[in-house]
Amino acid sequence: MIDSGHLLLQSLVAPLIASPIAMALGRKLGKRVGWIALASLAYSLSCLLTAGYLVHTFSSPLQATYPWAQLLGDIILFFDGLSGPVALTIAAVGILACIYSITYMDLRDGWGGYFSLYLLFNAGMLGAALSMNLAIFFLFLELMLISSWLLIAVWGEEDRWRAALKYFLYTEAGALAILAGIGLAYSNTGTLNILELPSKAAGLSQATLSLITSLMILGLLVKMAIFPLHSWLPDAYVQAPAPVTAIFSAGTGIGGYAALRVVYTAFPQIAGHGSFMFALLILALVTMIYGGYLALAQNRLKRLLAYSSISQMGYMLLGIASASMIGLAGTVLIYVAHSLSKAALFMISGMLSRTLGTDNLDELGGLAGRMRATSIAFMIGFLSLMGYPPLLGFWGELFIFAGSIYTALHSSIDMPRLALTIIAIIFSLITAGYGLLAVRRSLFGEESEAVRKAGAEPRLMLCPTIASAILLVILGAYPTMLTGFLEALAAIFPS
Repeated sequence: MIDSGHLLLQSLVAPLIASPIAMALGRKLGKRVGWIALASLAYSLSCLLTAGYLVHTFSSPLQATYPWAQLLGDIILFFDGLSGPVALTIAAVGILACIYSITYMDLRDGWGGYFSLYLLFNAGMLGAALSMNLAIFFLFLELMLISSWLLIAVWGEEDRWRAALKYFLYTEAGALAILAGIGLAYSNTGTLNILELPSKAAGLSQATLSLITSLMILGLLVKMAIFPLHSWLPDAYVQAPAPVTAIFSAGTGIGGYAALRVVYTAFPQIAGHGSFMFALLILALVTMIYGGYLALAQNRLKRLLAYSSISQMGYMLLGIASASMIGLAGTVLIYVAHSLSKAALFMISGMLSRTLGTDNLDELGGLAGRMRATSIAFMIGFLSLMGYPPLLGFWGELFIFAGSIYTALHSSIDMPRLALTIIAIIFSLITAGYGLLAVRRSLFGEESEAVRKAGAEPRLMLCPTIASAILLVILGAYPTMLTGFLEALAAIFPS
């Protein structure tokens, strides 16, 4: 289906146009420039919702093609059952974190620069999700990197410069690996169109396909912070401003979405390569356990959530490695659930630091008796991460584990895969461990001194937090709002 209304292009252009406007008016309007940013993001979301309605109604992907560079191909924007939920999640979380930013930034300077870069970061994420030309995808990936690096370096916490440099070096090294893979793909196929690559790459040797895919996946694993390429993430998340950290989770998950596209859309031959997929399965398992184990040891809420994000990226990678339709559906559901959960929890962490002066779990006892709405959102966010039914995180974990088990038992029993999947299910209890421990230490027990002295939560910081929790409940109670989009997976697994 042709995007005759240019909805996808408008969703990208709106924040790109608003970015220099926010920069120019920042000094004059102060923090009120945030409302300009919010209006552009709301317009972007409305375009994507309209696109989603069309795709759902006509059961056909929405595609827009624009002439660009003759050698590199056309600009291709594609909204289907995979990119759609990802793009809608980015837009929704971007709006929530923008509302939160308006109050969060009132004690800081440089509103125009902050909201200008914030809009570029959101545009970069949306462009990476919607692009079907590898060159355009890479450009949007770089836009994400540069804008987020500056947001950390300028508006982050005390150790922001070191964390920003580490983040930049790691993710730029990953971007170079992706670029090498893109260049190798282009030299062997003559196209950068992801939709054309399956047919163009059909005659390539297994060694060449493996090299191309390995380079691109390596770079995307850095973006996902998969062990052992993860060490940039805790420092970057902790030092970033709270609203930026809230949308970082959606940005980190872009690596997982892109890996899914590379393995299953661009080079589907690799999906049948048992050794390659088994290697991804091992990395996923190690990342899940490692991130969860370190989350258990943290006292500061923001750092606990950072290591939890590493663990959650392991869940996404497990879904990609499942080589099954249901597992890939779980990957998309985990992406949405993780983005919303972490948006709520990171915003709560920033709100606690502002109202209580700390987000240290040892100093948050009795929070439930003082901040009821915040505590409810806190509980819902962690319960979704734990996979507690009927919240959205439950369906994501269920689909991922079921998909991996299905692949292990489908034709003949694959004992190594089955064993690793069972181990992953068992160790998923670590998520419940750090989640329940954080809830008990912060919400219950005797009120701490910091909690007793706490004032009311700022409304513009509380409302987006509650909205994130509500979305987790609604999408969990009615997951077909998302799974109805996932008919695109049938094209990957027609059997």
